[in-house]
Order: sequence, then C-alpha cells, then structure tokens
Amino acid sequence: MATRLGPPRRARLPVTGYRHPANQRRHDRRTRGERLADKVTGVFGSWRFIIVQTVAVVVWIGVNLIAFARHWDPYPFILLNLLFSTQAAYAAPLILLSQNRQADTDRIKAEHDYRVNQLALTYLIAWHRDAHGPDCRCVEEIGNYAEQTLNDLGHDLIPQPSPVPRAAAESAPAGARAA
Repeated sequence: MATRLGPPRRARLPVTGYRHPANQRRHDRRTRGERLADKVTGVFGSWRFIIVQTVAVVVWIGVNLIAFARHWDPYPFILLNLLFSTQAAYAAPLILLSQNRQADTDRIKAEHDYRVNQLALTYLIAWHRDAHGPDCRCVEEIGNYAEQTLNDLGHDLIPQPSPVPRAAAESAPAGARAA
C-alpha cells in the first residue's frame, strides 16, 4: 500500500463550477419558471430577434399593401397591432421577472463584495501591524478611522424609518403617541 506524497487534492467543485454565491443562485438553484424567463428574455434581447421581427413586419406590410387578390389585414393593420400587443403582454412580465432576478444577483454580489472588503481591510491592518509593530500610532489612527468608516457605511445600508409628519403626530390620540 503506497502513500501519496505531495499537496492534498483539492476539493471538487460542483458540476456547474460556480463559486460566487450570486452565480450559484443564478445558475444552480433556478426554478423552471426562472429558466424559462431567462431564455425568453435572452431571445427578446437579441439582434437576431430584432432582425427577424423587422423582416416579418416589412413582409407583412408589403404583402398587405401590394396584394392583388386578398388583403387579410388591410391598411390600418389591426391584426398586426393585435399581434404586437399580445407579444408585449407576454414579454413584459417575463422581462420584469428577469430584471428582478438580476437585481437579486446584484444585491448578493454587493453583499459578498462588502464582506470581502471588510476581510481585506482586516488583513491590511494586521499586515501593517506586523510591518510597523504594535506600538505604531498610525495603526491606531487608521484602525479607528477604518472602523468608523465601516460603521458609517453600515448605517447607510440600514433603512431608516421615515419620519412621521408633524400634523399626523399631533392629531394622533394621546395613548397612541405614548406608545
């Protein structure tokens, strides 16, 4: 029985291989509806779709204007307008779903980046202390400044309650104001 020398083997990544939490959420844990919304919006947002739709509209209008025998959709092109309205009615909610998912992905990435930046700042302070020694005054000064900056950033991220208008506060019953 031989022993293996050298560095330990790296843990295998999941089949998809996404490491970033936002990418894991966006690609690995999607529901069927989310996958469908992404595919549809991927088609609607492509040049191929725009070109094909433009060609179809030009052909539709051309055939209906030049047709000698039968016009299935004469000049105001009401049927074409109905088709566009139906397309927009189905496309708009799917596009909004996809945009909401992108906003969730951006939020996850921002939270992850914030944690990484906090960790990097901690390492920088530790490395600075190692290089200059624990008696260095600049470590204390920058440490306090860095902590204050992080606290300020944290307060900016916490939603503040909206102030109660003065007229509403004064018109509230006395028992409600005390609570």
